[in-house]
Amino acid sequence: AVVSTQSGHYGRDGWSIGGYSASYLANAHSDIGNVIIDASFDDILPLAIPRMPDFLASVTENCCRKYFNLNNAALLTKYQGPIRLIRRNGDEIISTNGHASGNRGNQLLVAVLQSRYPALFKDDEVANMVDDWLDQTSPTPRRLSVPRYDLEFCKDQLRKSVGPPDNNLGKDLDRDEKLILSYYLFSKHLTDCEGGHNNPLYRKYFKMPWKKSDDLNH
Repeated sequence: AVVSTQSGHYGRDGWSIGGYSASYLANAHSDIGNVIIDASFDDILPLAIPRMPDFLASVTENCCRKYFNLNNAALLTKYQGPIRLIRRNGDEIISTNGHASGNRGNQLLVAVLQSRYPALFKDDEVANMVDDWLDQTSPTPRRLSVPRYDLEFCKDQLRKSVGPPDNNLGKDLDRDEKLILSYYLFSKHLTDCEGGHNNPLYRKYFKMPWKKSDDLNH
C-alpha cells in the first residue's frame, strides 16, 4: 500500500512477500518518505531451501538467485529513510524453527541496523545482546537487560549524529553506553506483535516509522 504523508512524500508498507515490492520501490523512487515492513524476511533463499527436498537444494538455490532473488536486506540497507519492521511473534511462515528466534525478520533488522549504525551494531558485545533481545517476544526483559537506560543520554548522542547512515555513532562509548544507545535504536526500528503470519494486524501496531526529530523536538 502507498500512504501520503504530511510532508508531501509517500509512505510504503509491505506485508509478507510484499515486503520485497516495498523495499524495491523505496530504492527506486526518491519520493518514498518512509517504509513499514510487516511479517517479511531478509532473503527468500533460507526459507525456500528447507521447504524443498534435500536433493533439490542446488536447483532451488539456482532458481532463487537467477529468477526469484527476493533479497529485502540488500535493498533496505541502501534505503536511508525512516523504517519500521513489524515482527509477528507467532509467525509460522517466515520462521525457520517455529519460534521468534528463527524469524527471518530478525536478520533483516540486524542488516538494517548494521548498515545505518555500524560502530554500534557490528560491535561483538552489542551483536550478542541483540541476538538475546531477538529471542525475546516482549520489550520488558530487553529493557531489564539495560539497567542504566537513560533516554536523555540517547538524545544527546543523536544530536551528534549526521545519519543515517552514521558510521561513527557510538564509536567512542564504553560497553554500557553502547548497550543503552543500541537498545534505544533497536526499539525504535522494531515492533513486536502477537499472532501468526496471516492474522489481521491490529491498528495499535500500525505506527509511522520513527525519525530522529520525533524525540529531539520534545
